[in-house]
Amino acid sequence: MGNHRVQGSYKWVVLALSFFMMISFALSLQVLPPLFEQIMVDISFSNSQAGILMGAYAIPGIFLPFIVAYLANRFDMKKLIIAALIIMILGLVAFSLAESFSLLVVCRLVAGIGATVLVVLAPLLITMFFDQKNIGIAMGIFNTAVPLGTVLAANLFGSLGRILGWRVILYGVAGFLGVILLFVIFALSLQKNDGNTHSDDVSRQSAPKFRGSLSLWFLAAIWVLANFQLLAYVTFGSQFYQSLGLANQQAGFLTSLIMLASIFLAPIIGVAFDKTGRKKPYLITGSVIILISFVLMAAHFPGLPLWAVALGIGFAPIPVFVFAHLPETVKPHEVGMGMGMLTIASNLGTTIGPSALGSILDRTGGNFSISFMVLAAVSIIIIAFSLGLKPRSSRSENQ
Repeated sequence: MGNHRVQGSYKWVVLALSFFMMISFALSLQVLPPLFEQIMVDISFSNSQAGILMGAYAIPGIFLPFIVAYLANRFDMKKLIIAALIIMILGLVAFSLAESFSLLVVCRLVAGIGATVLVVLAPLLITMFFDQKNIGIAMGIFNTAVPLGTVLAANLFGSLGRILGWRVILYGVAGFLGVILLFVIFALSLQKNDGNTHSDDVSRQSAPKFRGSLSLWFLAAIWVLANFQLLAYVTFGSQFYQSLGLANQQAGFLTSLIMLASIFLAPIIGVAFDKTGRKKPYLITGSVIILISFVLMAAHFPGLPLWAVALGIGFAPIPVFVFAHLPETVKPHEVGMGMGMLTIASNLGTTIGPSALGSILDRTGGNFSISFMVLAAVSIIIIAFSLGLKPRSSRSENQ
């Protein structure tokens, strides 16, 4: 079982554990938007502060990914995952007990530290246990976890919160993480990192020389902006639909469509990439669809459910493109560092997006027309950056 490769079915157990780790991440991240209205009854805060609560969860992910990767090479990865889940559980339970906005922010930061560890290590487990012949399907399954968790949170937590109370929902998510923790303790088996210390030191000495490429920076910028749009919309989408008279459950469902589409379309788009060898047209097409959808929603154009579905169709190609295009922007030995940059980019967009849109809503008296036009403008910037993307082979060397 060298290099963690297994011939039997155990790799599928690892995939299942990684999948549920990411569902845990998604549920703990997205538990708040459906409950904001109820939380505000007990603890008063503004829309911009609601965005801060969402963004605070991702702040540790801006600074910690490279540290987590370092620790994973030096220490027992299973212990790191166990510690991460415990930290997340403590953060969720503390949040449910908090009585002030400042404490809510601290609790989200704590939970975000554990979540950052999971986000870095869960996909790493898959690369350890799956070889090149079947890693594609493993990653395809794995990448449906976050959209699935987001859809479940958007459609269930609002209604359940009205019946049980928002604090009980937080306890419930913490309990779910507790179950995953037990499965990790008893079902995850990893070999110890004994023999790679010297090679790790050598590779780490070269890490500071990593400069990537201009295309990598464009790709990271696209991923920042895409997450800015996504999290801003998911955080305040339900509030927008409710302002138009829709019930809480209907509002949550329409908001979740942006993630629901990815569950079904992402694997198909990946196959299309492989079959056609063309990626950028899908990114640009998706961005144009998002741009048009936000403009039509800002104008309250008839057919609102159609534009909600269109947002999901437009967003689906973006994450597939970003991770599929990454190897074309860096040298082979720089892919790991490039992945670290994309993790930081994702968390940067997640941090800024909700608080920025919340601030705009506060300053405009809850005017979603202005807010959605801002999100539409973000798509124009994404398209502009996409025009600067070039494969590494078309440049002389990484600059």
